[in-house]
Amino acid sequence: MNTNIYLSIFDAVPTWVMLAPIFLCSVVGVAIIIERLLFFRGISHDYRLIVAGCLENLRSGPRQEARSLGARYPGPISEVIDGFISSLSDAGATKRAISDLSAIAVRKIERHLGTLSTIATISPMFGLLGTVTGMMKSFSGLTQEGQFAHDLLARGIAEALITTALGLIVAIPAWIFYNYMVSRVDIFVKDLDYVANALDGHGER
Repeated sequence: MNTNIYLSIFDAVPTWVMLAPIFLCSVVGVAIIIERLLFFRGISHDYRLIVAGCLENLRSGPRQEARSLGARYPGPISEVIDGFISSLSDAGATKRAISDLSAIAVRKIERHLGTLSTIATISPMFGLLGTVTGMMKSFSGLTQEGQFAHDLLARGIAEALITTALGLIVAIPAWIFYNYMVSRVDIFVKDLDYVANALDGHGER
């Protein structure tokens, strides 16, 4: 098959086809970043004080007071405390509740981070794909003659540069926020471990 036929295939691909995946990644990435930032802000509490207060209420008063204290600080880690208080009547159920709710809390805290990592990885790849198709259009323009050749050459170069730039513009913030969120997740997981160990130690008494 003639090389010109291969080049003509890329000529038929409009620029928006290369840009659409990058824009989609940007929309999803921004939505995840905003949702995660609001979520982390909503669960940023001093869980050592919360656990200490709940356990103190359990020793000196009814369970409802301890549950009311935990309910003031909503979030998956607080749900572990509430599940522990609800299952105090059965030592075996208490251990299961702490284990099960801790696993659920970790999943909630880590939610969407894999998707954000994927966006940060594939966005520059989409940009690279646009670079390749743009260069193919440019090469196709070099095989033509007249004004059409100049237009095709210019369009190919523009597509290559625009898609590369947009891919990087999406990927760089995604990587920055991903690494930031991973560090926040580590902090919350450590808080969760502390809460689970403190509750487990109290439940064995």
